[in-house]
Amino acid sequence: MYSSMCSRVLLPLGDLLARQRVMRYLDYYQRSQYWPRERLLEEMDRSLRETVAIAYQEVPFYRDLYNRHRVSPSDVRGVSDLPKLPVVSKVMLREAFPDGCTRRTPHVWDDYSTSGSTGRPFIVRVDDDTMSRARALMLLRTMFAGWRPGVPTLQTGMATERGTLKWLKDRLMRVTYVSAFDLSDSVLDRYLELIETRGLRFVTGYAQSVYLLAKRARDIGFNRQLDGVVSWGSNMFRHYRREIEEAFGCRVYDSYGVGEGMQVSAQCGVDDETYHQFCLHVVAEYCREGEPVKAGELGEILLTRLDPGAMPLIRYTIGDVGRGSAQRACPCGRTLPLMSSIDGRTSDIVVTPRGNRLIVEFFFGIFQYANMIDNFQVIQEKPDSIHVKIVVLPEFEASHWQIVRDQILERGDPDLSITMEIVEEIPLEPSRKRRFVRSSVGF
Repeated sequence: MYSSMCSRVLLPLGDLLARQRVMRYLDYYQRSQYWPRERLLEEMDRSLRETVAIAYQEVPFYRDLYNRHRVSPSDVRGVSDLPKLPVVSKVMLREAFPDGCTRRTPHVWDDYSTSGSTGRPFIVRVDDDTMSRARALMLLRTMFAGWRPGVPTLQTGMATERGTLKWLKDRLMRVTYVSAFDLSDSVLDRYLELIETRGLRFVTGYAQSVYLLAKRARDIGFNRQLDGVVSWGSNMFRHYRREIEEAFGCRVYDSYGVGEGMQVSAQCGVDDETYHQFCLHVVAEYCREGEPVKAGELGEILLTRLDPGAMPLIRYTIGDVGRGSAQRACPCGRTLPLMSSIDGRTSDIVVTPRGNRLIVEFFFGIFQYANMIDNFQVIQEKPDSIHVKIVVLPEFEASHWQIVRDQILERGDPDLSITMEIVEEIPLEPSRKRRFVRSSVGF
């Protein structure tokens, strides 16, 4: 009954107070996820035509870019025509911001800063209508796991200052919001105690923070079963998923979104690989040098948001790589297009002398059996070599490293030059994420 009241009364009231339309869009996305595929494609094509036309007419950056490449909005009749348009990068938009790449809308807007691949902040302007769409999909991705508004939930996040409205929302939604900045044992113990004493049934938040919480739960013998875990923000590696599911006795439902105000995809729980793409909000392409790759092949992810908003994003490269899926339908009944994986960032890919591409999971597959190595980081600055930093346990011997090195050469590329350095720790990135692979060679 309380969940129904949240959906029917509290959340619509919140929309009214915040002047947003989250629940309206949630209803739209809930219904459209089961539409016939042909209807989905028609709606995607219509939204794309409208977005490209508005961007060309109202945003100098896109008008000048398309004129230089001799393309016009009339050349784009649907999603299949996207490769006709040039790729847009953070660097290009940063140089044009704000006057060149933003537009006036009737909605309140705000500027959000996201981390760039070079460490320089990138600012994107998002209005309340675009944010309403994204927040509706944040709710939907959690509902894929069986969660409903008002079900007691622990959420890990980076916003340590919640503010009055967010605090009130948390209370009404029965969300216990905790910081992901401090994940020491004593803090994790307190989070586990909150799950126990408050009867929390779901855990949501950054993949790495939930993994560390699960690892701590197993270390101290915490055995309360949850109804589900929903993750986002960083890669849900296989060993993360295994640890979480064993600790909490439930499935992990991973999701993928970006800080530029786009929710891209989420898992429904049918398997550990498939993601449903939120195709009426954003189009995802998988490309190499701007051209689409075959389904299942590794490609750079280009995103096109299907509403122009205050700052249109069309064929926008975010630096992530992933794979589309040749599978047309999911047994769950949703007709949304499928992603088969998100493999990390372009800078998380090691390129070998023979042209092989080694993703993060390749190295995890080797280091997970190296019991005397506690942590690792692979750094590539030249196309023919890598430098591996390792944190070792007291029992470590040189022979342990030799086994790892031989495995990388045998399974990756025998022509790769490998050096090793023992360090006391591998610090987190400023974003609080851990980078297991750092490559400046380029995908």
